Amino acid sequence: MRFLESLRAILEMHPFALFLMALLICFLIALAIYYLWAIQPRKGTVEWIHMQKKEPFRFQAARYPLDRWDAVAIAIIMILWAVIAFWNLGDMRTPQSFHVFEDEVIEINLGRETELGRIRYFSGLNTGEYNLAISGDRVHWHSVEGMTQDFVGVFKWNEVENQHDIAVQYIRLSADGALHLGELAIYDVAGNRLDPQGFTLWWSNPEVQSDALFDEQHLIPERSTFMNSFYFDEVYHARAAYEHLNGMYPFERSHPPLGKVFISIGIAIFGMVPFGWRFMGTLFGVLMLLPLYCMIKGMFGKRLVAICGTLVFAFDFMHYTQTRIATIDTYAVFFIILMFWFIYRYISLPYETPFHKTLPDLFFAGLFFGLGAASKWTSLYFGLAMALLYLVYQILRGRHWIHAGKTGAFWGYLAKTVGVSIGFFIVLPGIIYYLSYIPYGQALGYSLFSRDYLQYVLYNQQFMWYYHAGLVATHPFSSYWYQWIFNIRPILYYLEFLPDGTRSAFAAFGNPALYWGGLLAMISLPISAIRQRDGRALAIFVGYMTLLAPWLFISRLAFAYHYFTNTIFLALALAYVFNRILERQRGYHRATIIAFTAVTIGLFILFYPALSGMPVTESYLRIFLRWLPSWPI
Repeated sequence: MRFLESLRAILEMHPFALFLMALLICFLIALAIYYLWAIQPRKGTVEWIHMQKKEPFRFQAARYPLDRWDAVAIAIIMILWAVIAFWNLGDMRTPQSFHVFEDEVIEINLGRETELGRIRYFSGLNTGEYNLAISGDRVHWHSVEGMTQDFVGVFKWNEVENQHDIAVQYIRLSADGALHLGELAIYDVAGNRLDPQGFTLWWSNPEVQSDALFDEQHLIPERSTFMNSFYFDEVYHARAAYEHLNGMYPFERSHPPLGKVFISIGIAIFGMVPFGWRFMGTLFGVLMLLPLYCMIKGMFGKRLVAICGTLVFAFDFMHYTQTRIATIDTYAVFFIILMFWFIYRYISLPYETPFHKTLPDLFFAGLFFGLGAASKWTSLYFGLAMALLYLVYQILRGRHWIHAGKTGAFWGYLAKTVGVSIGFFIVLPGIIYYLSYIPYGQALGYSLFSRDYLQYVLYNQQFMWYYHAGLVATHPFSSYWYQWIFNIRPILYYLEFLPDGTRSAFAAFGNPALYWGGLLAMISLPISAIRQRDGRALAIFVGYMTLLAPWLFISRLAFAYHYFTNTIFLALALAYVFNRILERQRGYHRATIIAFTAVTIGLFILFYPALSGMPVTESYLRIFLRWLPSWPI
């Protein structure tokens, strides 16, 4: 029955949207067929004879350093992406002065009677209720319901409508709790904002009076949007970053602190404004392209593969939307790229490499593992991939040394390697993780090496575990892992219907070319790992699966953005396919790779309104972008 309902919903979609989706699917199938043909060696050739031999499985590959043209290529890509990513990231000016309520009452004399329409207010920290009342004579007061400051309304422009049809000259305001209120804008029923120059304020406690409520009227926007307010999980992570920066105990403690510390750097530079709290995530989104390019070039040695593989990742929808929101997933992705880069550099070292020359790659792999774990626990999943690749490499290296008659030397090497690995992958990450809790310790007054600090770090691990393991909630855009891999269920981050009939919306989901094409490429990797004895294919596949496998067993609420880390390996799988096509030098090998990259970029341009919040008509979304009935765009 559900299948028939889904089929009916698909058939009811706009024919042109179905045509675009079918066109891409046909293109990907044709590319897969072309790939299978292109990689087949011609019988009787040297290549064919070579493939008949059973070469030993290995990770070893030549080290391909960057040259000046690589530097030019990655610089152009990063500059281009920085312009795209930072454009319309968020307002650089919002109210910065806040009045912190205690138990005082504020009365606002408007100077004349008016028909009150609504009050717009910019909320700061803390949650609670405001007590709002209006009067025409200061004797008879009428309570106005709905002026709240809940956890989803902080650092956001909110509104309350007047429900009373009376002439108003006086407004009385107080708060239940220490609420931070940044600015008030008072409108009449015709929508005209009243000039506060004509207001007179009376404070029940003159010692706490301030100008904060009406001192930044020039910053009041026409409406609340993602450009001037929090949206989605920014209410947790960007708020926690602000609290860390100001030495406060954070509201959100369900993730490790480091990712929020990174967010706070942007706030420290630009202020508590949308551009400021989103700046660092977007910067990391740009910076992650550099190690990705270096890794692809280092693995395959071809500039075209590195350029196209990096562009395919850069123009993924998830990469764009997720690095422009002030949450912590970006930092996990950034450090996983670096973890994989350095662990692959290690396992691709020749077996005869002296012990001391293996240390830098191991050290940096462990360093970035610690930074990733201290940013978000999903980075820990990739620790399993590093452990598996590390183990396979030691087995291969040991077999090589033993066959060469160096059994004693191998066991000596292995003992030293295991010793430093404990330091690099357990001790060093543990120290980084422990130090990441300094903001908590400072807020609680605990010194770094005190018993209280250590107990709190341990307590918070327990709290995070039980929070995520026991999370029971529902959400209209939650999804499961099998929906992620097929790009079936995006999460809608923002939606606004505009007065001119257009709508501004954006969602977190994947570029179909990367998600569907990358999945086909990923399926081919185990075959290549076995038939070609290619460690690169195995390493990419292991990285992908260890990030996906935990979600097969996690029952808590999950969303499409949890698949963001896997997009690294979808791009690498496609880079592997690109490389094999180029290696065979058959057919339109370069044109095929460039065409796929162009399709990826073209889809990004087509879907840009659904990624950026650019206002478009409902017909544009329906005709061009709603490829599946489950896509909320």
